[in-house]
Amino acid sequence: MDSDEFIFAAVWPRELSRLRRELRCARGDADRALVDRAIALYECFFRARSTAARSDPVRAYAAPWATALERAAHWVAGWRPNALIHLLYSESSLRFESQLPDLLLGVHSGDLGDLSSAQLARIDELQRRTMREEVEISAEMAAVQEGLAEPFPRSDAELEGKVGELRRVMERADELRLRTLREVVGMLEPMQAVDLLVAAADLEIGLREFGLWQDGSRV
Repeated sequence: MDSDEFIFAAVWPRELSRLRRELRCARGDADRALVDRAIALYECFFRARSTAARSDPVRAYAAPWATALERAAHWVAGWRPNALIHLLYSESSLRFESQLPDLLLGVHSGDLGDLSSAQLARIDELQRRTMREEVEISAEMAAVQEGLAEPFPRSDAELEGKVGELRRVMERADELRLRTLREVVGMLEPMQAVDLLVAAADLEIGLREFGLWQDGSRV
């Protein structure tokens, strides 16, 4: 296992599981510093991704360290930014329904089931912006893939140019992923942000664990 594969197949899942435990334990006393530490961990992950993409964009895009299920769910070699906002709405809806009797009595939980109208408006605007940029990036990736499918480049410089385009689109996708994460949690109160980060970790860890099980069952 090379260094990139070790980071993404071993180190990152372990660190994400550790972060999830920390967030769950500190939920009742959540503060902005805790949320900032979580974001810092994601920043480290994306820096490692950027390094891998610079050294070998094609391999980073193929993500051989991921399971088949994870790769099937990928959008430009990672999670779709808008999926985080969908997850936020889903968690908020579930919690709102369970807390509705208390809310009608004026009892507020302060968690994701208790989003304000101002927060919802800001999240809606972020979703619109994110979706527009996703469409642009998807179009860029389609153009790159079409170019790679053309007759083999006539020179090393032409091949290097095509690979460079792939790297640039992946970097833009990762920038959008991280920016969306930062902006979403910045709109939330600390407890709300912790609940969203835990839900996101649950989804990512669950997808990987089930993917590993599926891959193992095919051996």
